[in-house]
Amino acid sequence: MIRSLFKFLKFAGASELPEYEIKKSICTGVNVLCICVIVLNAITGPIFYTLSGDILIFIGAYLEAIVVFGVIWLNKMKKYTIANFVFYLIISLSTFYFSAVLGRVSESQLMILFLFGLIFFLFNDRKLRLYCIVLNILLLIAIELNGDLHFIPAAKFPVFVEHIIRWLVYVVVISLTLMIFNLYDRNTILLISLHSYSKTISASLNSEEESNRVKNLLFQHISHDLRGPYFGVLTRCYYLQSKRLQEQPITVSDIEKLVDVANHYKYMLEHFMEMSRFKNADFNKIEIASIDLRAELAKIIEMHKYPASQNKLTVSLIVSPDFPTFILTDKIKICRIIHNLLSNAIKFTRPNTRITIAAEVRSDKWVLIIKDQGHGISNKTVEQLFQPYVTEKSPANPEGVGLGLFITKHLVTILGAEISVASKLNEGTMFEIVFPYERRLSPI
Repeated sequence: MIRSLFKFLKFAGASELPEYEIKKSICTGVNVLCICVIVLNAITGPIFYTLSGDILIFIGAYLEAIVVFGVIWLNKMKKYTIANFVFYLIISLSTFYFSAVLGRVSESQLMILFLFGLIFFLFNDRKLRLYCIVLNILLLIAIELNGDLHFIPAAKFPVFVEHIIRWLVYVVVISLTLMIFNLYDRNTILLISLHSYSKTISASLNSEEESNRVKNLLFQHISHDLRGPYFGVLTRCYYLQSKRLQEQPITVSDIEKLVDVANHYKYMLEHFMEMSRFKNADFNKIEIASIDLRAELAKIIEMHKYPASQNKLTVSLIVSPDFPTFILTDKIKICRIIHNLLSNAIKFTRPNTRITIAAEVRSDKWVLIIKDQGHGISNKTVEQLFQPYVTEKSPANPEGVGLGLFITKHLVTILGAEISVASKLNEGTMFEIVFPYERRLSPI
């Protein structure tokens, strides 16, 4: 019965609050303090009255207990801030009242320390704390003035009764002070837990955002870079179809070239599928291998032969004599870079012109150049060319979304290279990529 009543009073107004809500901790703490004040007054009130014979002490003790019960009712009504402030005022006024009635023997100055602790437990607002601290100081001054000037006459006690009252006051003050320290400590632990929980949630959200960012980047890469190999297969199929319609023989070489572009498409698809298996899809991972750049360039040009012929373009390959037969680099990334740049050149170059792909060695660097004779790019667009979703719409590129050069720039950066663009209107555009050459193999 008593335990149920205590639980009911303790959680009055707090049962519906979230477990990690600091307001719940303060509400239950105030209710517990109110219960303690009621119990202490119910016990010490009659004792003080018996020792002193002063009815004012008895009335004050039970009046405080009744008023403090109203604080629990305010919490029950969810008037938390009002309840906290009313409780502080009740304790402050009671401190002054009992200091006046009991006199110096009450040692009421000790309650000022409890009140300071109570301020920091009840209120988080700095201004409210400051106002209450000022009230505490004024209360202390009032207690001292009344003790010296006796505005309110104190009861008279025999010496042995004074000792008993003083020790009873010590018990009350120490009990309340220990309680406020314990409640404040619990609040501190709760705040630390909330901070830790907040950091965990924040880290989880950041991880989720990063995961979504990587997924979006993966989808961008897949949707953009699989188009090139796909159209490579498609153009070879169109080429074979046109030969069939013209009743020209389909040679073994024609079939081998179709198989080559199909295998390249399969290779790219498997590469992206492998990346998608990993949670973080490591785009920055470099897979160094020895590749024959001349052969790879020739294959890529062959894949784009049909769309180039449709635009009446000639694609020429120039490799400097001192360029090594094999170089060490990431084959997938290099091929994707060349695919993107050559595809762009074909889309934006004027008919009956030439696209040149060149590879050369410059000291400790090797350089890849792709040059067209198109309409050129405006200076404003050049400045933003490697940003996502920047493109110049044209009849040759009606569905372009502006991701090709953004992805190309990303791949170039991963490989430790630098890409630059030079363009003149009505003359053409040249992309130049300078790669580090410290991982070179000797020419064969």
